[in-house]
Amino acid sequence: MNRREAIAAGAMLVFSFNAEAKGLPLKPKCPCVDQDNKAKHPLEKKHAHICAFHIGVDDPKLQMEVTHYCTALGDGVFQCILYDSPEKNAKLIGVEYVISEEKFGQLPKEEAKLWHPHKKEIDEGLLTIHEVTKSCEETLLKALYSSWGKTWHTWPDVTTPIPMGKPILMWSVGLTDSVDPKLIENRDKKYNLKLEEIKKSRAKLLGK
Repeated sequence: MNRREAIAAGAMLVFSFNAEAKGLPLKPKCPCVDQDNKAKHPLEKKHAHICAFHIGVDDPKLQMEVTHYCTALGDGVFQCILYDSPEKNAKLIGVEYVISEEKFGQLPKEEAKLWHPHKKEIDEGLLTIHEVTKSCEETLLKALYSSWGKTWHTWPDVTTPIPMGKPILMWSVGLTDSVDPKLIENRDKKYNLKLEEIKKSRAKLLGK
């Protein structure tokens, strides 16, 4: 994606936040873009269902598929509730905060070390968006492409019956990390996806 497209995607989100405040109609209908003015509490707001893989910062062998439900706070800030699956009895395992590249550039050096980029996982088809229209998916992908996330897992070992231990910092796939192929295979089977097709589609969408 070139700079002009990135600006356009970001502008759409900024416009949506402003439109929400002014009571203007929002297009397209899309989680994180089209917020619900009628929501009475946070969980009533529209959330984007995102699937991605998380890797332990201190232990790269610690990897898992994570279900995200994300919504916008406005001004380039998003927040995601994390679960170990999309099933109704899923465990709530942590939180991820997502900020724009502009916001990331304003962080102190020590704080910036806690954040990870999303570009590679989007390029590689390791981040997928579900239950939205194609146009909405493309809008969100472009907006997330230059974003940064800070992820804490508060239930580090999901095999335990209750959360044990301290929260741990997790990454998305980075420059040297790789995701266990079995995790990707299971993801693709669950959502009826094909990794290579996703990568080709992303390359076209992002002008690679």
